[in-house]
Amino acid sequence: MIGFRVDVYTDEYLPDGVTDADALLTVCAEDDGAPDEPGVEHVEVIVIDCSGSMSTPATKIYAARRAACAAVDGLRPGTLFAVIRGTGTAQVVYPPGGGLARAAADTRDQARRTINRMSAAGGTAIGSWLLAARDLFADHPDAVRHAILLTDGRNEHESAADFADALAACREHFQCDSRGVGRGWVAAELTAVSDTLLGTARDIADPADLVADFQAMTKAAMARALPAVSLRVWIPHGARISTFKQVHPTLEDLLERGTAVGGQETEFPTGAWGAGCRDYHLSISGLLPHRITRPSRLARIAVVTDGRRLAGGDVQAMWTADEQLHTQVSREVRHSRGVIDLAEAIRLGMAARGRGDLAAAGAHLGRALDLARASHDQATAEILEQVVEDDPAEDDPAGGAPWVRPDVDPHLFEVLEVRYRFTQALEPRTAR
Repeated sequence: MIGFRVDVYTDEYLPDGVTDADALLTVCAEDDGAPDEPGVEHVEVIVIDCSGSMSTPATKIYAARRAACAAVDGLRPGTLFAVIRGTGTAQVVYPPGGGLARAAADTRDQARRTINRMSAAGGTAIGSWLLAARDLFADHPDAVRHAILLTDGRNEHESAADFADALAACREHFQCDSRGVGRGWVAAELTAVSDTLLGTARDIADPADLVADFQAMTKAAMARALPAVSLRVWIPHGARISTFKQVHPTLEDLLERGTAVGGQETEFPTGAWGAGCRDYHLSISGLLPHRITRPSRLARIAVVTDGRRLAGGDVQAMWTADEQLHTQVSREVRHSRGVIDLAEAIRLGMAARGRGDLAAAGAHLGRALDLARASHDQATAEILEQVVEDDPAEDDPAGGAPWVRPDVDPHLFEVLEVRYRFTQALEPRTAR
């Protein structure tokens, strides 16, 4: 079993008249030493792109086979699983005839033999692959349901509308981690899968690194002990939640996932959980300031699963005219706001580049580079330094403003769009 705690970081004092407030919520799940709940079942579906491009170079399909075998080897005994060969259609290649097999020595051996016979030929229709996975999960709504999806190319053999419809049909039926290997995959497609299905998206430049990545994904999936955990947020009458984002370990916008559950409460699904911590940034607008001598409750947070409240915490603050008090800003909230601002600058820069406005792209990406450096996000800064020049000569065409380098490999922009979503936590912290 795992137990939860919620740590709240916020500004203790707000200026008189201010109607907006922010908080960073750290939700941690820890092994409490008690036996696991009976009946927690795991279902894992491994989806491998076997389109023709996976054979060029041949190392890609070979590495994908090895990685899929490694994922099968990492399944807990008794886990239900299947392997899908993805081309212009979806084919459940193991178990033979479709359905799910239960992980044991013999089924693992059979699955490995089947995987190692998979060939690369055909097209790419990611939506159909996901729908096939959803059908496999359908009879196990109470299980921890997880899929791994690997592709190396663009989703060319179904329409954008069909892909979007498939994602919508799969939402909240299972979680999926998406991976792009080599070059040719599209970041927007990988992140659409991970955003919709509460997973992660990564680029794997070297096919040789697939095995370790698949092992890590499988280990994380097998460690999840609660199939569905939600965060329930209460706010005062008349206020509204303007931002609700996971900001660590990955950036995910959860606002549109919120469902009103009565009164002033909204519930946000966060998927399955094992041990670990996640950070969430909450912004509330439309608060009614109170001039009282004790803290006001601005929000109440509860961790819930299957109708049970597992942990909770309050966001509290006082309004004051004392500038010495209300200028004491929480460093944790400032950091999480910086994560959001960095992501928004990158998003705006990429959008400007996509419509051909390179001046705006340079301005936004230059700001993103400044934000990445200020937050010590070295990984993001290193990529941005390759795509934008922020210290040009005085006589450059951009007049001294940041500009997008003309000789950038276009694939680097795909990598940037995937990698900036992996964020850094701020340590140490002081909970309030």
